[in-house]
Order: sequence, then structure tokens, then C-alpha cells
Amino acid sequence: MIWRRWRNRKNAPGNPTSDLGVGNVPDSHSASCYEGGCFDPPISAAHVLLYGGCVTELLAKAGQRLGMKVEHLLYQSGLHEEPTLPLRSSFDAVLVGFAFRTLVGQSAERLLGFHDADLVYQKNLPYDELLSTIKSLIDQLLSKFQSVFLGKSPVFFLSFIEPPQTSAGLLNARNSGGIYRLSRDINDYMAERLAHIDGAYYLETNDLLRAYGDRDWYDGYEVCYAHSGIHGDTSARSFPAAVMRRVGKVLAVLHQEQPVKLIVTDLDGTLWKGVLAEEDEIIPGDHTEGWPIGYAEALMACKKRGILLAICSKNDEASTRTNFDKVWYGRMRLEDFCSVKINWQPKSKNLFEILKEVNILPENVLFIDDNPLEIAEVIRAFPGMRTLTGDPHVWRMELLYGVPFQTPRMTEESAKKTELIQAKITRDREMAQTDRASYLRDLAMVVDVFPVTHQDDKLYARAFELLNKTNQFNTTGRRWTAEELTRFLGEGGLLYALRASDRLADHGVVGLALLYADRLEQMVLSCRVFGLGLEDALLHRVASMDGATNGVVAKWHETGKNATAKHFLERHFIFEAEAWHLRQLPLFPEHVKLRE
Repeated sequence: MIWRRWRNRKNAPGNPTSDLGVGNVPDSHSASCYEGGCFDPPISAAHVLLYGGCVTELLAKAGQRLGMKVEHLLYQSGLHEEPTLPLRSSFDAVLVGFAFRTLVGQSAERLLGFHDADLVYQKNLPYDELLSTIKSLIDQLLSKFQSVFLGKSPVFFLSFIEPPQTSAGLLNARNSGGIYRLSRDINDYMAERLAHIDGAYYLETNDLLRAYGDRDWYDGYEVCYAHSGIHGDTSARSFPAAVMRRVGKVLAVLHQEQPVKLIVTDLDGTLWKGVLAEEDEIIPGDHTEGWPIGYAEALMACKKRGILLAICSKNDEASTRTNFDKVWYGRMRLEDFCSVKINWQPKSKNLFEILKEVNILPENVLFIDDNPLEIAEVIRAFPGMRTLTGDPHVWRMELLYGVPFQTPRMTEESAKKTELIQAKITRDREMAQTDRASYLRDLAMVVDVFPVTHQDDKLYARAFELLNKTNQFNTTGRRWTAEELTRFLGEGGLLYALRASDRLADHGVVGLALLYADRLEQMVLSCRVFGLGLEDALLHRVASMDGATNGVVAKWHETGKNATAKHFLERHFIFEAEAWHLRQLPLFPEHVKLRE
């Protein structure tokens, strides 16, 4: 583990908090605020290997000043160069910076017959031909790094620095064949390519460069645009240091230690300005212009990542629901929130009901409220819950860029998670109104269990996400890196995924079982399908498939959060000789149909 879990926010260096346990953030106008992170772990002592030229040399020095262990290998991005992994070394990450100047020069050599790295974009070459040539070079370089590094360490590829859009003059900004367009298109291409290579990631830096100030850090104003270099300051407040802090952040994201799965927001003074009940007339722009729009924008971005949203507000419900539509008039809807609690109960009580509905632990929840007294009341009831108050101008940056709000890959299930949780809440309400057996029969549950054999499988990303985000039904609590899972599959390990649907929703992949011979290495089940017997269906299938027997032995590790998984083991396994042994093959649930 490259960074340790930071549970006591009050004592976290660099993460000062008030006596209410509410995370403070830097001045909202500083460049460092752009990076987000009042809930981020401290900078790790990660061991990083850097491949690249002078830019990555500056990054290496900045990383070392931040406490990272960094090794730098000179690499100029020529096709004749062969990247190698240093012997007797293991790395938490590999960071690669391709040289824009070298790529452009090699392209010119193919198209013009001579190496012109700096002015080729002014040679009136057919733009599509030049871009296609550079893309081909990038493909060849990526292939070299794939063969050497993937499956060993996560590999991050730095974006190319994008020069000013006015490089063609004040009256020809954004000209179609300019170098800004070329660098932007190359970055887009590389990001798209890397999105489909497991264990490889595109690392954007141009947004940081804009935030820190191009003129202060980018040397293209004095040197040629194709140089794509940066100035040499490597202090903790420098742009190179910001890039290395981002490397640390993305490594923390990949480890998924304590992700936020649910954001609960207040309304008055939080999701809009003022107290609507005190207004004679609702004028939408008066209540949303400024920071509320940015806050709403960040909430919706989190929703797309698969983070659930809920509302907890002290208000009259009927009038507030009406006013909600008047304020946001369709830009944000109450249906975007999986749970809505608007009443006069204490907010801690409403939060308890929300957590019960969505089946999420307090440690994976962020509560946002403009009133410090409400924050204090919630913290007393849920000491492990993260909270945010104070200056609302910084909330947006926190949600967009803070580590707990990130996801390594977007999946289909993430995009529709709100809909799936709403279906769960509907199921629970229906079950409470009838006997469980009748309800389960009427649910029309259909499942299939299938192997996920390699990282190119279309459901691999979802399986990896579920494996690393599940807490309550998780027999070991282990978090896997992409490299570890790839190695497990390559050495004979089996990964089975359970996909489910019923008359209310298509739930997608909700269960996983990892087996090595007769050993059940790990089993996880999504919290939104607890109580439906799907864990029995999954165990029945994997324990009766070829390569497994009724003598399955399960691994178990207590995490303090996975009591649900232990109850499952106690029903089907017996603990003997320091191991959990399967008593007998469980019956496949009668109310569940196996998809043909």
C-alpha cells in the first residue's frame, strides 16, 4: 500500500479542519485550490519510474522534493529506442512523457524527407496526413510500453502541452491547421487509445498549466512552440510539483481506499441561495446564479461517475418540491436524487433512513450543509461521515477533483446507478407489504454466471470496479490493482461474474467470485441486491462448474465492515483447521431463473 488510510482528518498534515470536523480548503482563488482535496490522503512515498526528456527530469526533481522515490530514465521518444524495466526494482507507477518535438520531427521525416521538428506545421502539409502520421507513431510507441510494463505497474502517459490558441496571430485564432489544433487532436487521440488499454492511463496536465498560469511556466512564449518545455522551478508550489501531486492522487484513486458513494445535500443556502419559504416570488436566476450553478454542475458530474445523490432538508415537503422545479426548471430534477427526505425531523434521523434505504456505510457518505450546527448534529450521530460546509465557492472543486469522488473507469452500471438504487427502494417497499416468498416469486429475477477471462472483456471494467468498491458483502476486503488481477487470471485464477435483472431493472454485474482451483479467494455482492438470494445462486454455480468441487475452501478476513459476508459463510461453510470448508453444494434459489 503506497498511502495509509487517513481516518482522523483533524490530525492529517495539510488537511486542517475546524473543531466541527469540517474539512477546510485553501483560498478559493489560489491555484492549489483547483487541485481539490481536503479529504485526500497525504502525499504518498510512491516509488515512481519516469521515462522522458527534460520535462520529466523536472518532474522527477519535484516528486523527490514531495517525498516520493523517483527514478528518471532519459527517453526522447524515438522509434529506435527500446524502453526497459530496471532490474531488481518494482514501482508503484511508471510515468511516461513522449516528446512532442520528436514526434513531429519523425513525422516530417516521413512526409518531407528531412527532420523538421519545429516548423513542419507551417509547411502547408495536408493536415489529415500529418495527424495520421503522428497517430501511427504514437501507436508504435504505446505498443513498446505495453509489451514491457503492462501487468506490472500502472503506466501514466503525460498529455502534450498545448500552446496558445492564438499562435497564428490575433485574427486567426484556432486556425484549422495550427499547432494548437495539432497538439489538441493528438491528446484526444492518445486519451481515447489509453481508455481501452487496461493498466494504462492518460494524465492530463494542461488544465493544471492553465490554473498555474501559462506565461509563468510554459516556455513556448520564448522558445519555439514545438519545444513543449516548462521552466525549471521544482519547488512545492510549482507546476511540476502539481503534476506529481496529481500522480499521487490518481494512484490513490486506483487503490479506492475510502471512496464516496453517496453525497447528501441540504437545500436552502446550499443547493440554492436563500430560504425559499421566505420569498414572495421565486425568480430562478436570483437563487441559482453564481456558485449554486457550479455546485449543481459538480453534483451532476458525480452522478455520472456513479456516485449517488440524496436530499436531506428541514422544510415543508409539498411547497419545497414545487419550488425545486421553479428554481431549476428541468436543469436538475428531484428524480436525479435516489432518496429525498424533506421534513422537520433532525437531519441525523433522516440520514439514518437514507443510509438504510441505499445500504451504504456512513464512512462512504459526504454530507453538505451551509449550517455548522446541522453539521455538528450529524457528526455526533455519525462520527465517520465526511462533511462539508463553509465557503460554497470551493465545493465544486472539491467534488470534481478530490480523490474520494473519482472513479478509474466509467462503466454502464455507474451511469445508471441512481435508477438501480431507486429500483431497490421500490423493491424494499413492496417486500414490506407482502410475505417475502411471494414477493421474491413475483420479482421475476433472472441471472447468468459467466467467466471474465481477460482485461479486454467488455465487462472487465465493471467487475474490477465492483471488486474494489464493495465493503459489506466482501469476504476478504482485498483491493486489487489492475496488474494484480491480470496476473491472477494469467496464473490460472478464475473470475466469475453474476449478472441479474428483474421486472424493475436490469442490474448488470452485481456479484463476483474469484477462485483458484478449489479455493474461493474472494466473493463480493453489490449492496443494492442484498436479500434476494443471489449470493446462493452465485456460490451454487461456481462450486458446481468444471474445475471446482464441493470441497471448496473459502478465504476470510475481518474488515470491521463485512459482517454480512461472514453471515453468508456461516450458513454454507464450517470453520475447521483454520479454514472455511463448504458443507455441501447449496441449492439454487427457486425464485431465481437461470438465463438460457
